[in-house]
Amino acid sequence: MKIKRKIIFFISLLSLFYCVSLMQETYAKYISSANASAELTVARWNVLVNNQDILQNSNFSDKIAPTFEGTTHIKNGIIAPTAEGYFDVTVNGEDTDVSFEWTLTLEPDETNTITDLEIVKYSIDNVEYAYNDAITQRVLLNDVSRTKTVRVYVRWNDNAATETMDNADDTAATKTGVAAIKVDLNVIQIQ
Repeated sequence: MKIKRKIIFFISLLSLFYCVSLMQETYAKYISSANASAELTVARWNVLVNNQDILQNSNFSDKIAPTFEGTTHIKNGIIAPTAEGYFDVTVNGEDTDVSFEWTLTLEPDETNTITDLEIVKYSIDNVEYAYNDAITQRVLLNDVSRTKTVRVYVRWNDNAATETMDNADDTAATKTGVAAIKVDLNVIQIQ
């Protein structure tokens, strides 16, 4: 009899485990899984300076065209004592998908032999400003126009009270003179 009870107990235990496993599958929650890959669009960073992409070439010296209109006594297109002229720097962010800020810094180039070359003023949107330091502008993503042109006015100072070169220096500079303005533009995304 003991063996019979043990066999019945063992069969009952197996039946219980079987029923529990059936009930577990019957009352189980639905489980499923899926995999995907999210394709993200990367923002465009396409800032043009005087129609040149700054990612392709950061030196835009050949894109700056100084204009000297000349006078009755100074030929058009050249710089000489008392001559005033200008050049434009256009920053175009129309094809850029983020807000950004740019800073334009101007100074007479260290290679200048004409030490009386000076930055007189600048204008943006036909409003003139005195040039004291760097020019900074923010271009926001929702701005109607994302292009700004800075017109920089320069002159050869020939005022006896403020000039550093005398007439002899001015004359010597005409032979091998260098007159240049160093233009640095820094563009950074606004966070």
